Amino acid sequence: LLRASLQRMEPERLSNREALLERISSGCHELDGPKAVGVSASLAQLDSPVRICLVGLGRAGAFHMQSLRFVGARVAQLVCVVDTNLELARRTATEFAASDCVARATLEEVMADVALAGRVDAIIIASTTDTHYGLCKLALSASKATFTEKPISHHADEVDEVICLAKAARVPFLVGYQRRCDRNFRALRDLIADGALSSEPGRHGVRVIKCTSRDNPRPPEEYLRTSGGIFHDMLSHDFDMIHFLTGEIPDEVFTVGHCYDPAIAALDDVDTVVVTLRYASGLLATVDSSRVA
Repeated sequence: LLRASLQRMEPERLSNREALLERISSGCHELDGPKAVGVSASLAQLDSPVRICLVGLGRAGAFHMQSLRFVGARVAQLVCVVDTNLELARRTATEFAASDCVARATLEEVMADVALAGRVDAIIIASTTDTHYGLCKLALSASKATFTEKPISHHADEVDEVICLAKAARVPFLVGYQRRCDRNFRALRDLIADGALSSEPGRHGVRVIKCTSRDNPRPPEEYLRTSGGIFHDMLSHDFDMIHFLTGEIPDEVFTVGHCYDPAIAALDDVDTVVVTLRYASGLLATVDSSRVA
């Protein structure tokens, strides 16, 4: 599953709105930091806003709502919100009444409404983890630019299926490993790629990587029940970042864990983990992660 999840799609140059959507994704690192003022150079090239359908108005959906408010309606317009809690979706839609935002209970309803589906350029999937696979298939089958929170799926064959579908659809497809958009990580990756840490041509020169991540305060239980567990929910970010920096996939993975929180133990999960990874180049990496520390 880790190997499948780390596959990267090389974006193809597309035309018109699809190209603009791609430039947004490739330029997202320009929006971070206290001096960010609305839009990056890429976003400034938009001749009309990208019209977005947001699926899921829970923990992750709230973050995307904040981002949409930040970039503003000139860049992105929320034209549809989807949540199984239809009353919540309706309340949210009223906030974005200026863009004629509508509420629906399912993405299937949106896609079945030809007029409404025609107003949607891109779909953000921020619903519970167990729904990502089906929603990605639905969005990509409709040739909509798609952003999904991770993971695509808990099953490697389903990850492969969605990646192949995205390539066939030839639309932008992004998975929510947001650290790739952090300018500091991108600068570090560029240094490594340029050989700044290596004295041997063709080798990245990185020998040891240590990752530490925390998720405190602990997410609510309703989130944890569908999160896929600490490895899919938290450590996948660290595994992805090691791959992003070095281009390597581990040959061996060793892990130990413990659970201090009885509520998490009841979900057959752990809340504190240490992982050691060994790579073909000799690189050794450790990841320690906790929801309670």
